[in-house]
Amino acid sequence: MSKSHSTNRTVTWLLNIVKLIGLFALYQLAMIPTMMPAIRHGFSATATLIAGVASLVLLGSLIWWLVTIYRRQAPIVTSLSRVTSLSRPTRPVLTIVGLFILVELGNVLAGLIVKKTPENQVILDKVFTTNPVINVVMMAVLAPIVEELIFRGLMYRWLFPRVTNWVSFTVALVFASLVFALAHTLSFSPALLAYLPIAVVLTFTYVWFNDIRYSIALHIINNSLAMVGMLTLLSR
Repeated sequence: MSKSHSTNRTVTWLLNIVKLIGLFALYQLAMIPTMMPAIRHGFSATATLIAGVASLVLLGSLIWWLVTIYRRQAPIVTSLSRVTSLSRPTRPVLTIVGLFILVELGNVLAGLIVKKTPENQVILDKVFTTNPVINVVMMAVLAPIVEELIFRGLMYRWLFPRVTNWVSFTVALVFASLVFALAHTLSFSPALLAYLPIAVVLTFTYVWFNDIRYSIALHIINNSLAMVGMLTLLSR
């Protein structure tokens, strides 16, 4: 490989990282309207509803754009069956259930270690009580779709187009999972432990099946159960 070609690959890789950061920033901006009534006082019921609908429209538009970009990229080349000495499952639903159990066990263990700050919990409570239906739709359905398209779909197609051996698989798994966790915590704090289990399982699911629909389905199931738990606690 020539030096110029290696340099071009490095530059392209770095530019793709910048693009991923930009997409995540747009995702965060789309979530802002629905959080404003909880952060600032004086919002009427009508204004709160408009803010929630605005976020739904923004997230819907972002998903449409991400899907368009995703379909234009070449699929990743993966031979995970050789890497792990396992063949892809003939019963994917049962496999998804097994992976989901691993996710929940990891989340339970993480919950025993990680303690949320009271300030963050107060904000979360306000967000979900101001527009519960819209927020559940956003967090349980739209957010997983956006995050999977960014952190699994586009991230792999741009940064890790070939996962064909243990080295490439390990590097891609660690990098994608850590970035996913950092994007949610924005710091190297113990809270990373709360996101790494789901990040690892979702990344493994995406690479194993090489199909974004499986990781999206698993992510939606996980977030939906989390929303049910949160709303149950708030109702009490």
